[in-house]
Amino acid sequence: MKVLSLSALALTLTLTAHAAQARPNIPDDTIPSYRINEVVITSSTKETNNLRTLPGSLSLFSTQTVRAAQIDALKDLSSLVPNLYIPDYGARLTSAIYLRGVGARSSGQSVGLYVDNVPFPDKSAYDFELADIQRIEVLRGPQGTLYGRNAMAGIVNIYTLSPFDATGTRIALSAGNYGQLKARASHYARLGNAFGLSAGAWYGRHDGFFTNQQTGDKADAESSAGGRLKLEWRPDAPLSAAYTLSYDHVDQGAFPYGLYHNETGQIDPVRIGDPSSYRRDVLTHSLALQYRAPRFVLASVTGYQYLDDNMQMDQDFSPKTLFTLQQQQKQNALNEELTIRSLGNANYQWSFGLYGFLNDFHTESPVLFRPDGVKDILQKVFDDLRTENPRMPALQIMDDELSIPGSFDTPSRGGALFHQSTYNNILLPGLSLTAGLRLDYEKQRLVYRSSAMMRLGIVRGGQLVEIPGIQPSVIDVATSQSFSQLLPKLSLRYACSPQTFAYLSAAKGYKAGGYNIQMSADLMQSQMQYDLMTQFAPAMAVEPETVETAIAYRPEYSWNYELGLRSELPSQQLAGELTFFLTDINDIQITRFVDSGSGRILANAGHARSFGAELTLRARLCAQLTADLNYGYTHAGDIPYIPAHTLNAGLQYIRLYRHAWVDQFSASAQLNATGPIRWTEQNGATQPFYALLNAKAGVRKGIVRFDLWARNLTNTSYSAFYFESLGQPYVQKGKPLRVGIEVSLAF
Repeated sequence: MKVLSLSALALTLTLTAHAAQARPNIPDDTIPSYRINEVVITSSTKETNNLRTLPGSLSLFSTQTVRAAQIDALKDLSSLVPNLYIPDYGARLTSAIYLRGVGARSSGQSVGLYVDNVPFPDKSAYDFELADIQRIEVLRGPQGTLYGRNAMAGIVNIYTLSPFDATGTRIALSAGNYGQLKARASHYARLGNAFGLSAGAWYGRHDGFFTNQQTGDKADAESSAGGRLKLEWRPDAPLSAAYTLSYDHVDQGAFPYGLYHNETGQIDPVRIGDPSSYRRDVLTHSLALQYRAPRFVLASVTGYQYLDDNMQMDQDFSPKTLFTLQQQQKQNALNEELTIRSLGNANYQWSFGLYGFLNDFHTESPVLFRPDGVKDILQKVFDDLRTENPRMPALQIMDDELSIPGSFDTPSRGGALFHQSTYNNILLPGLSLTAGLRLDYEKQRLVYRSSAMMRLGIVRGGQLVEIPGIQPSVIDVATSQSFSQLLPKLSLRYACSPQTFAYLSAAKGYKAGGYNIQMSADLMQSQMQYDLMTQFAPAMAVEPETVETAIAYRPEYSWNYELGLRSELPSQQLAGELTFFLTDINDIQITRFVDSGSGRILANAGHARSFGAELTLRARLCAQLTADLNYGYTHAGDIPYIPAHTLNAGLQYIRLYRHAWVDQFSASAQLNATGPIRWTEQNGATQPFYALLNAKAGVRKGIVRFDLWARNLTNTSYSAFYFESLGQPYVQKGKPLRVGIEVSLAF
């Protein structure tokens, strides 16, 4: 069996096909007949620059790098990419991504995700299994001209293996402590000269890493499964097509938060009185068509995604039975993008595109006040009012539990026109100019319906008597908002040699506004209080603000400036990139906790500034050993959840043997460090700088490969996520030491 592979790529540069083929001793990392000359050099169907000359910051991960760095999910890229931080939220419900000081955990995404050029419309579906990956690109900095509103901080492009890039079958089984088990299988085949088929499936589970001291059970056990089917048609003709069907399922215990003591930094064990869980199903279809003429390529990418999830959350995260949230989401999203891009080696390259989407999103988010919550939260409101006004009758809630439903329809639709041009060798050789402009439009609609009533009693003659005639409080609101934005971009690049160039760019970033559906219980509580006060104490009744005013938040805007230098030695022994950036943000969307302490909202908070630097280095120390260094620094003022430093240092050793008991030995180690991280704007709660060590080593003989792996090898204790409820701080601890083995077959 002939063994070839894609060599480890520099995080900033793509190795050319002839360079990879010139090193036949580089081992295979996935499929035996992986063909290097199929690797494309453009980052998308609409980019006018190839990856080697892209005037922007880029992190690139090949198949081999993904495997060596144990990148199984999007959050595993955290710290591997300079200034990228993806906290472990405690559930796959959402993926809050922070890049260069830009991001938010409650609003829409600031970093867009594309899989095989198909956008993922909502970050609720971002956290899925990364299987059979051909490469991952992370474009840092705003990409709004080509990608729109969801690319304010950057873009992650994921490309899966094609049956035209690889043939064969691979089966892998991994097991580890904490009941970890993962199985993967994939098959790639050519069906004649023009058709190719690939199919893959995966299953994973673990018993959980944190015990709920209240019940004695694991709080975060998880199982997941999924698969992907890809059909490709590449005839010896201008037209080609690819259809992909993927499915992802997850079922997990969720939100294993422990009480946090700011004075000591201590995190209590998980003690949750009500169950917390998350279940999600995501089904994705995509159809890509491409017509390639001598001077241009015309591409159409159609995507459809269905998401159905169910979250149960103990919102007080305590042994008490205060209040819970059960959120159900159903999403149907359809998007279409048409692009036409020039081909050839002319100095002028151009790209035009048209994009449109329809997104139907329905959310049910009922809040249930449990017995302790009725007594300690709701009843306290009436007790406090009577303390302020002794003439008010002593009202007593007679319900043991109180449900406050919330039904939201938030459909949206939008479209965009965009163009980008690149002029090479203008004025002098090596100088190029890239300019782009996008007109983006979006309309959102909100239909919010809720109805709730509490039974009240009053003490008469020493007995509690229910008050008759109390009517339900009702909210039935329909409103809409629309946004339009021009997103320009301008970049200058000067190449003083084929391997070295500098660039300067300026671009506008934009993230659309939206609606705070998380605060539905607070809106209804305010309405119920007003209705009751109107009936029993009109002088004390305060009319709440309108739903439209309370629930909407405005778009966020930014101007971004970047200066970078990228270079590679002619011998390809050393490659590096140095970048400086400055981001001015207006109407920044900040997560804040509501006055009651029982929820959070997104609000606009004026102006913020983020600036910093990024350094990536890759060195081939010898024929078998490579080293990587990725460092990012961000100064973002008081913006929470932004680490000041991210650091990754990695080593990878690969050696082939002839006439020995093994054919290959490989070993890799990754040191990922992050911090300090401010968790809030107010109380100074922080996570100090911490480091995690991951390692992997294995041998291969023929079609069999055996690996040992470890994550958080030093068993470092750290805070991964911070949350507040009822004025109390809670923390999701980082996962402890995990070790395991993997056996794989490739034939």
